[in-house]
Amino acid sequence: MPLPLSGLLVVSLEQAVAAPMCTCRLADAGARVIKVERPEGDFARYYDKLAVPRAAMAAKQAATQSIGTRSERAAPASPHSADSVQFPSPLWGGVRGGGGAIPSQEAPSSSNRTTPLPNPPPQGGREHTESGEREPHRERGERDRVGQSAYFVWLNRGKESLVLDLARADDKALLAAMLAKADVFVQNLKPGAIAKLGFALDELRRAHPRLVICSISGYGEDGPYAARKAYDMLVQAESGLASVTGGPEAPARVGVSVCDIAAGMNAYEAILAALFSRANTGDGAAISISMFDAMAEWMAVPLIQYEGGAAPKRIGLAHTSIAPYGAFKTKDGADILISTQSDREWRVLAEKVLDDKVLAADPAFATNVERVKRRGETDARVAAVFGATDEAALTQKLSRADIAFARVNATADLAVHPQLRRIEIGTPSGTVSYPAPPARMDGTPRRYGAVPALGEHSAKIWAEFLPQAKRK
Repeated sequence: MPLPLSGLLVVSLEQAVAAPMCTCRLADAGARVIKVERPEGDFARYYDKLAVPRAAMAAKQAATQSIGTRSERAAPASPHSADSVQFPSPLWGGVRGGGGAIPSQEAPSSSNRTTPLPNPPPQGGREHTESGEREPHRERGERDRVGQSAYFVWLNRGKESLVLDLARADDKALLAAMLAKADVFVQNLKPGAIAKLGFALDELRRAHPRLVICSISGYGEDGPYAARKAYDMLVQAESGLASVTGGPEAPARVGVSVCDIAAGMNAYEAILAALFSRANTGDGAAISISMFDAMAEWMAVPLIQYEGGAAPKRIGLAHTSIAPYGAFKTKDGADILISTQSDREWRVLAEKVLDDKVLAADPAFATNVERVKRRGETDARVAAVFGATDEAALTQKLSRADIAFARVNATADLAVHPQLRRIEIGTPSGTVSYPAPPARMDGTPRRYGAVPALGEHSAKIWAEFLPQAKRK
């Protein structure tokens, strides 16, 4: 069965995280994504070398046990080819070459939670592509590296890599030829840079009225901050996110690139909406997404609270407006986070977990408003009981009482979490395992395309779009 965006051609002049996040989702949905890279490559390729192939990691750690995860195997080879199966779709009103991924088989799972292996060994067998075994493709210095960049491997599966130097007339001609056939053009260059290269967005819209164009930037195409450089942590700071993150002593960074991810997902959402609109009107769109706007929108509740007279405070792993809602340490040292979302749940917690019927009936703690006023005393009552109880016994009581709770885990715990689903992705260095995308269609296992080597598809793309070109 074809994937939803099979037949869609996406050209992306992208780097770093936000735009690759968007186009990764488009590729996962079946679109053919051509990633245009500068001659030295997307600089995200070189952030680190920590995406280590499973075989190298297995040899390094001599791991023999299976890992407690569910795995959805991915195809180590790029799914797109010049003779890909073509499928029509109402989203773009025509047929174009582009490969969707092919469903894969799920690997067995277990519940072992010891000695996590970041990229667990396969359940047997050598690395295969859809056409058989392969030696991983490596070029431009990649032979000397054991691992790939974690960011790049995460966000560039299933794409084709084309190297262009857009200072060259012939390379510009190839980009123009691709855009003439594209359904979507994504770019996250500095505002105004794409026009200086000869691809002004308003001119592209006139020349290709069905083209959906999406520009991703730090602060947008206009306004007093439009020309500023913007990276994830800078936007976390500028948007006020850091001011509501962390403990009382200092602001903190959210531990993942949340501004980049938010911008990328907003771009993906807007592109899908534009494609549906085009199916009805025949017209494309020019979309602008900024990291600042994406995060400012997510900051709506803290801003509304501030403007209503109650600025949120940093209180660490707790909730500013609900009590008890936070982490408490058990007798054997585990951190257990609980959440009481209603006054009824508080009474259940007090009576069945804290074993205190008097507290459950005490009007001084009967409502969330009163508990928040007495947060120190409320939390102390909970902490006293939790601190006298081992984790196993406590979590049993919480489960029986149907109180929402979670263990405060580290990444080592996530690596072997029994709920974690994984996919295996081919890279130029070998197969890497990481968490599966959250969307599941009818529970059907999926395959995902490989992460391309720099310029891996350049020759094929030149032959496809400018077959007569004589490039010097």
